Amino acid sequence: MLKNKIDGRVLNACLGGWLFASALLLSRSNGELANNLLLGFSVFLVAFMAMAVHRFSRLNTLLGCWAIASPFALGYRDRLAGINDIAVGVLVIAVSIWVRRGGAPSRHAVA
Repeated sequence: MLKNKIDGRVLNACLGGWLFASALLLSRSNGELANNLLLGFSVFLVAFMAMAVHRFSRLNTLLGCWAIASPFALGYRDRLAGINDIAVGVLVIAVSIWVRRGGAPSRHAVA
């Protein structure tokens, strides 16, 4: 379980790295390749920038939305690549929202 906001941002950086790597690993058209290279690098970069400026996590939420929409908007031919982008997009959004809401509650918090 993620314990703090930094864990969430590191997870989003890893998800961005996976999007970047999956662009090279999965067979894609040039549009799919370019989209995932740029999207993966952007999620990775924004996650690290959000460690210093917390508002950047909102940008990762938008990038996650694009990851979900891109297989439909760009007409991906490879079903596996589309499923990968949708799954990563959902995870990026979930982690970004979780980080913005303050992460896991403290064990010492008074209910």
